Amino acid sequence: MQGYNYREFSPGNNIWQKPPRFLFLNFERLAVLGGFFLFTYIMLSKAFSYQLTFSKIAFVIVMVVAAIYAILPAPSNPNSLVLDEIFVRGPKTVSSQSLHGSMKCLPLEKEN
Repeated sequence: MQGYNYREFSPGNNIWQKPPRFLFLNFERLAVLGGFFLFTYIMLSKAFSYQLTFSKIAFVIVMVVAAIYAILPAPSNPNSLVLDEIFVRGPKTVSSQSLHGSMKCLPLEKEN
């Protein structure tokens, strides 16, 4: 086994400078999860009855799946969230003149 040269290393691979995260949960993802939990708690306490019904269980399952989907990394920017990709990027692109080029939609080719 050859020794590693600690004096020369490529920038960007310094694992000691990265903040430790458990399951990649940063404050942004924790805030989104907190918002989903708060919304789910309010809806369960106000909109549904006190009995445990199928609709209540289905609502909790849907909200858990939506929360997990919302904190996934966005395909266009892995440091961003899917939630930002859906709700923030579109209006930001429309409102900023410099970002109009990133909003190109090519038409589909006609089929024969």
